[in-house]
Amino acid sequence: MFTDLPGWLIESAVLTPKEVKDYVRRAARKKEPLWATVLEAGKITEAWLADTYAQHLKIPLISLASQSISDEAVHDIPERLARRYSCIPFARDERVLRVAMVDPINLAAIQDIEFSTGLKIQLFVSPRSEILAAIDEYFARPEVDDLIAEEELPPDFQLQPLDVAIELEEEDDRQDSQAPEIVTLANRVLLAAIKAQASDIHIEPAEQDFLVRFRVDGVLRDSYKGPISKHAGLTTRLKVLGKLDIAEKRVPQDGRFNVRFKLQNRVVDVRLSTLPTQFGEKVVMRLLGSSGAPYDLKALGLPEEALQTLVDAADQPQGMIIVTGPTGSGKTTTLYSLLSRKLSSKLSVVTVEDPIEYKLEGASQVQVNVKAGLTFASCLRSILRQDPDVILVGEIRDRETAEIAFRASMTGQLVLTTLHTNNSVASVLRLLDLGVDPSVITSSVTTIVAQRLARRTCNRCRGPYTPADLSLEKLKWDDKDFVFQKGHGCKDCLQTGFRGRIGIYEILKMTAPVRAAINRKATEAEIVKAAAMAGYMSLFKDAGSKIRAGVTTPEEVLRVIQLRDVDENYCPHCSRPMSGVDGACPSCNEHTRSACLGCGSEVSPRWQFCPRCGEPVHWGLPKSDRATNPVQRANWGRYPRKGIQ
Repeated sequence: MFTDLPGWLIESAVLTPKEVKDYVRRAARKKEPLWATVLEAGKITEAWLADTYAQHLKIPLISLASQSISDEAVHDIPERLARRYSCIPFARDERVLRVAMVDPINLAAIQDIEFSTGLKIQLFVSPRSEILAAIDEYFARPEVDDLIAEEELPPDFQLQPLDVAIELEEEDDRQDSQAPEIVTLANRVLLAAIKAQASDIHIEPAEQDFLVRFRVDGVLRDSYKGPISKHAGLTTRLKVLGKLDIAEKRVPQDGRFNVRFKLQNRVVDVRLSTLPTQFGEKVVMRLLGSSGAPYDLKALGLPEEALQTLVDAADQPQGMIIVTGPTGSGKTTTLYSLLSRKLSSKLSVVTVEDPIEYKLEGASQVQVNVKAGLTFASCLRSILRQDPDVILVGEIRDRETAEIAFRASMTGQLVLTTLHTNNSVASVLRLLDLGVDPSVITSSVTTIVAQRLARRTCNRCRGPYTPADLSLEKLKWDDKDFVFQKGHGCKDCLQTGFRGRIGIYEILKMTAPVRAAINRKATEAEIVKAAAMAGYMSLFKDAGSKIRAGVTTPEEVLRVIQLRDVDENYCPHCSRPMSGVDGACPSCNEHTRSACLGCGSEVSPRWQFCPRCGEPVHWGLPKSDRATNPVQRANWGRYPRKGIQ
């Protein structure tokens, strides 16, 4: 029984042993695989080659022409690997990447793909022409020359520096940046990004060309490529608009400019950042807002009960509402949606931001300028002397800003602000770390909102599918009969299966049990338990409701939400997930805990010492040996206890 292609060629009487040796030598001289040489000579067909591999290796044979291909899976590997090994990924489930190959016995190809992606590879066989056609379709990127040759720009489309342009220092750079072709290219790139509703533009130089990528719905996509000869001119043009030093290419720079649509009364603020790289300066532009009104609260995707809680908090005359989450999670949009409810001729509304992302009629907006000494803290001091009713603080970054913001919320103003934490309960711990007194937090904060943005499944190509078992296990999904929905790719969603984004929310309301837990500086797990008494809904619970509604997928939820955001515990003995925040592990029945016995702070199973009090972290304590009285618990770790090893 033959186990390789030469043997199969002889066994099938396609070639004689002598002919096989000749073709092997010919393939070695041309530095190409044997199958490519024999296929080029016309001795075999693509169908025969695919059928032979499938039959002898017991690998599934698929037709990519009729197969739904995931755009995300395709771009898990770079184009150079796809073309070098004549392969293309077409689906991905958690840690497994399904790859169609012409030659599935090429171990070097499999190792390269696994190393590049960090995923396990599941092999499939497909005819070479179908694989090449799929590569051309999914890796094809329009040339920047195509942008220049498009129809004329809208008459109301103008790029404007924020004020008078700087004096250019190098004549060559100035002429290059003002060349009609380069000017048109810069305009086209920005216009294409705005039409695609991109949030960021990445211009990345390589050795022979440069790549333009747009971040749409939180995910980067390759959009255009062009010759490296045009990169310097394009970069210089953008630096001129952003008032940067075009002669300085060795250090990072930051600038800003506006894209104006006068007839549409629309302004897009562009934040520009440059970074020196091996082949030139990388440019990243963040596209911020427009003059249109921000989203309404009802359009954000909040659950009905959470929406009512947030509306009630916004309608209060004083207090503090905190919105938390990572960068790009939609915090600013939520804040402005809340602020739009308060805009009135009867109220004085002031914001201090860095940067100002939306322009609101009826609000006095202040741009932070650290170089000029205009910080969040100094702005807030002045704002408090301006008789405000509502204050929006872009972010609480330090203790001084936190103290002034809380002072404002306690003296009759409604304060809206953000923090960078993983969830709503972690915001309380962050404020405590900043030195805010627990009683001040409980008397000022009315609601804390944690949020994420997940991509919304495309309505046009949505259909049933089966998620990976690992995804359902992580979500603790127990409804085996539920039919999940997923976009399978169409022109509307650019073959991604997603179009737009939906918010996932967690609302922590300051109820009496929550206030009591914060006042005694309880652990995160204890605050969650107290919040659960008032119907607290975690990020994953809200995500589960959106999965059931078919608006997103389990894989997308796991992409944007960390498991630890929902109190996911792992046993320190067997490392398997635990269902509760404390108690005995259901897998190995070992007892464990999630709080330091010295100070009561939450600790990780991987820690040997508590970062707050410095006491050793002891695991495996029998439940009967745990202290329940706060005073007794404070002495744990200082004296030997039964069960501590």
